[in-house]
Amino acid sequence: MEKFFRYRLDHILFWIATVSFHAYNRSYIIYKLSFGDFVGELLVRNVLLAGVIYGNLWVLIPRFFNTKRYGLYFLTLSVVVLGYVVLKNLHDVYLYGYVLGDIERRSLLTNAFYNVSIAVFYAIFSMAIWLSREWFYQREIVQKIKNEQLATELQYLKSQINPHIIFNTLNLIYGSIHKTNPEARQLVLQFSDLLRYQLYECNVEKVSIEKEIDYLKNYVILQRLRKNDNLNVHFTPNENISGITVAPLLFSPFVENAFKYVSNHENKPNYIDIQLFRNENLLIFKCENSKNQHPSNPIYGPGGIGIANVKRRLELLYSQHHTLKISEENDMFSVELSIVL
Repeated sequence: MEKFFRYRLDHILFWIATVSFHAYNRSYIIYKLSFGDFVGELLVRNVLLAGVIYGNLWVLIPRFFNTKRYGLYFLTLSVVVLGYVVLKNLHDVYLYGYVLGDIERRSLLTNAFYNVSIAVFYAIFSMAIWLSREWFYQREIVQKIKNEQLATELQYLKSQINPHIIFNTLNLIYGSIHKTNPEARQLVLQFSDLLRYQLYECNVEKVSIEKEIDYLKNYVILQRLRKNDNLNVHFTPNENISGITVAPLLFSPFVENAFKYVSNHENKPNYIDIQLFRNENLLIFKCENSKNQHPSNPIYGPGGIGIANVKRRLELLYSQHHTLKISEENDMFSVELSIVL
């Protein structure tokens, strides 16, 4: 069917059938007049019909029907049909009324009903051609989407094998760590919670803000265990944000970057300050961290894949309903994300 439509075989077969049938019905013109008059009748009738059909397919449907301006579509289609009827009537009056001598067909009204019915029939037929093509292409698109979804689902099911192995391994590691090393055991627990949240609780469009806060707290605890004591970390989610739902893992890339690029001063404090609160109809997330004056890698430069991903997610999920401000000073980076609730 794809080749059938691609090479316009539907149009070719249609015109072969239409012209052949009309030629058969008008073959008597050859005997009564001449072959030239016969060809003229075929040309006039089918050229005018082609004007109705392709005017409908190429102009009226794309400009009016597809844009849901149905009133204007039917009005212009009526004008096109009327144009066909007038021109064909004039030709019929000349050919059949005067050349062939049929006195009854010398009136424009005599041929009007037949020509109107022909024009309307072919206008409807051209619409049927267009609808059949659209149905075919839409079916192909739906089938392609189904195949992609199936492939994605199969890939997802395959990926679910590894997490079970990872969790079993983490349990084994946790059990192998001696109880006299509580920090190592706590590290395994925190990592296990982070992994479980990412794998099993983020496969939805939105999650509760409480789950996001728990995830960030676990991440902060995990990172805090890796850092020295010369780092002050403050995470203060406000109580007025309870009950809010957001897209999962929107804030974590900013917190991850803060821990990754936080300063390592020996003679002055190093800090990370994370805030999450509500201001009227806005959910506001702020993350600020101290930094070295000349970091080896810019935090939010071209190489920041995580930040680029979250920016793209914000564009897709919140479009015109968010504001992201990222600023940098000599010794500080800050991020402020506002989401309209």
